[in-house]
Amino acid sequence: MSALNIGVSSGKKDHEKTLYLKNQKITQATQTFEIVVDQLPTRAGIDPINKLIDRIPDDNTIDVSKP
Repeated sequence: MSALNIGVSSGKKDHEKTLYLKNQKITQATQTFEIVVDQLPTRAGIDPINKLIDRIPDDNTIDVSKP
Protein backbone atom coordinates (compact mmCIF):
# COMPACT_ATOMS: atom_id res chain seq x y z
CA MET A 1 0.00 0.00 0.00
CA SER A 2 1.09 3.53 -0.71
CA ALA A 3 -0.47 6.95 -0.48
CA LEU A 4 -0.68 9.62 -3.16
CA ASN A 5 -2.16 13.10 -3.31
CA ILE A 6 -5.55 13.24 -5.02
CA GLY A 7 -6.59 16.70 -6.17
CA VAL A 8 -9.49 18.59 -7.74
CA SER A 9 -9.23 22.16 -9.01
CA SER A 10 -11.17 24.83 -10.86
CA GLY A 11 -10.02 27.45 -13.34
CA LYS A 12 -7.71 27.38 -16.33
CA LYS A 13 -4.53 25.30 -16.35
CA ASP A 14 -1.62 27.06 -14.60
CA HIS A 15 -4.11 29.47 -12.92
CA GLU A 16 -6.11 26.96 -10.94
CA LYS A 17 -7.72 27.18 -7.52
CA THR A 18 -7.40 24.00 -5.44
CA LEU A 19 -10.80 22.71 -4.34
CA TYR A 20 -9.57 19.44 -2.80
CA LEU A 21 -6.14 18.04 -2.05
CA LYS A 22 -5.69 15.04 0.22
CA ASN A 23 -3.25 12.19 0.65
CA GLN A 24 -5.20 8.97 -0.08
CA LYS A 25 -4.22 5.34 0.39
CA ILE A 26 -4.01 3.41 -2.86
CA THR A 27 -4.93 -0.22 -2.23
CA GLN A 28 -5.66 -1.48 -5.76
CA ALA A 29 -4.21 -0.97 -9.22
CA THR A 30 -7.59 0.37 -10.38
CA GLN A 31 -9.43 2.45 -7.84
CA THR A 32 -12.28 4.97 -8.00
CA PHE A 33 -12.58 8.04 -5.78
CA GLU A 34 -15.78 10.06 -5.46
CA ILE A 35 -15.10 13.60 -4.26
CA VAL A 36 -17.72 16.28 -3.59
CA VAL A 37 -16.62 19.93 -3.90
CA ASP A 38 -18.54 23.19 -3.49
CA GLN A 39 -17.63 24.63 -6.92
CA LEU A 40 -17.68 23.32 -10.47
CA PRO A 41 -14.33 21.51 -10.99
CA THR A 42 -12.33 21.74 -14.21
CA ARG A 43 -9.40 19.34 -13.52
CA ALA A 44 -8.74 16.33 -11.30
CA GLY A 45 -5.95 13.82 -10.85
CA ILE A 46 -3.23 12.09 -8.91
CA ASP A 47 -0.20 14.04 -7.64
CA PRO A 48 -1.48 17.31 -9.15
CA ILE A 49 1.29 19.44 -7.58
CA ASN A 50 4.02 17.10 -8.86
CA LYS A 51 5.65 16.11 -5.56
CA LEU A 52 6.86 12.81 -7.00
CA ILE A 53 9.57 12.36 -9.62
CA ASP A 54 7.76 11.98 -12.92
CA ARG A 55 9.05 11.96 -16.52
CA ILE A 56 5.72 13.25 -17.87
CA PRO A 57 4.14 15.45 -15.17
CA ASP A 58 1.47 16.88 -17.52
CA ASP A 59 -0.45 13.58 -17.55
CA ASN A 60 -1.19 13.60 -13.81
CA THR A 61 -4.46 15.51 -14.20
CA ILE A 62 -7.28 15.48 -16.72
CA ASP A 63 -10.13 17.81 -17.61
CA VAL A 64 -13.36 17.10 -15.76
CA SER A 65 -16.51 16.73 -17.86
CA LYS A 66 -20.13 16.64 -16.81
CA PRO A 67 -21.66 13.15 -16.69
